[in-house]
Amino acid sequence: MWSIIKEEWRAVWHDEGVALIAIFALFIYGISYSLGYGGEVLSEVPIAVVNGSQGAISRRMVQMFDAAPQLRVTNKVSDTTEAESLLRERKIWGIVALSPTLESDILAERQGRVAILGDASYFLAYREVIEGAVATIQQMNGEIIAERKGAYTPPIIYEQRNLFNPSLGYGVFVMPAIILLIVQQIALIGIGMVSATRREQGLRYKSSSALAITVSRTVVYLAIYAVTLGFMLTVHYSLFDYPMRGVWWRCLMVVLPYLLAVILLAQMVGALFRRRESPIVWLLWLSIPFLLVSGVSLPREAFPQWLYIIGKVIPSSSAVNAWIRIQTMGASLADIVPELTLLWCLVCIYGAGAIVANRKS
Repeated sequence: MWSIIKEEWRAVWHDEGVALIAIFALFIYGISYSLGYGGEVLSEVPIAVVNGSQGAISRRMVQMFDAAPQLRVTNKVSDTTEAESLLRERKIWGIVALSPTLESDILAERQGRVAILGDASYFLAYREVIEGAVATIQQMNGEIIAERKGAYTPPIIYEQRNLFNPSLGYGVFVMPAIILLIVQQIALIGIGMVSATRREQGLRYKSSSALAITVSRTVVYLAIYAVTLGFMLTVHYSLFDYPMRGVWWRCLMVVLPYLLAVILLAQMVGALFRRRESPIVWLLWLSIPFLLVSGVSLPREAFPQWLYIIGKVIPSSSAVNAWIRIQTMGASLADIVPELTLLWCLVCIYGAGAIVANRKS
């Protein structure tokens, strides 16, 4: 077993392509994605204001829209046709149209009309346009009511708290899942490349025991990914200020079966390839389907039951759900028993499959 471990270790570190994909890709993808989502929330989304009133109140509202942190008034136009043209050209992401009778309606203590239009094809910008415009209108309502009746005390007050993601940032939402998915993807491709390269070169391990080969290879990759993933889930998390509410040993209880399942699955899948480049060609495109069936970018209730069942055989589907509950939400092990049970079942199933696959290695 020791000779197999040394041989597998050399196969990883002496092959630049394998080392780049199987190890360093985790840092490259993790850092690049985190930097891309570093802004967390959009700000100063460009909008156009159609001011048909041109009164003091409407001018004040235009100033308030521009002062809102979510919005930036880049165009002041006289009619909606011009504003819609700017929206189609993607020069703006929203339109706020003030009624021509806004000033007179408010002075006569009638309800003034304001129309808000947002480009929902880019949902992040759409959300900021709607939230920023509505908040500005509410602020203006408060000022008008205060001027009419003196000090204004609302009959109902509320307190809003955003649990687990206070800034409502996209990076905090998606990156914990992305990091685990990257590990799965690079392990499948990297270990598959090692297997395919040995098969292409006609190399065989110096052992007749498939169990010894499987255990030895698992030890090598478990050591590699324990270090790299451990760095990503601690130092990387701290650098980008991702939530770390889980107890360390509970986090380990999730990460251990996940890494074992992924490594054993990669050994099993690697037996299917005969050429070094084949794992890249056949496995690279699976990252998006894996992300979808994990239930992160799309709720699991939104896709068919048969697809949800198929997704259960992929380690990331259970691990992502368990990891977010443990690390982001601070849950206990009792809350993730179904996910842990399934992960250990996958370890057993893929372990048996890896032993079969390594018989010809």
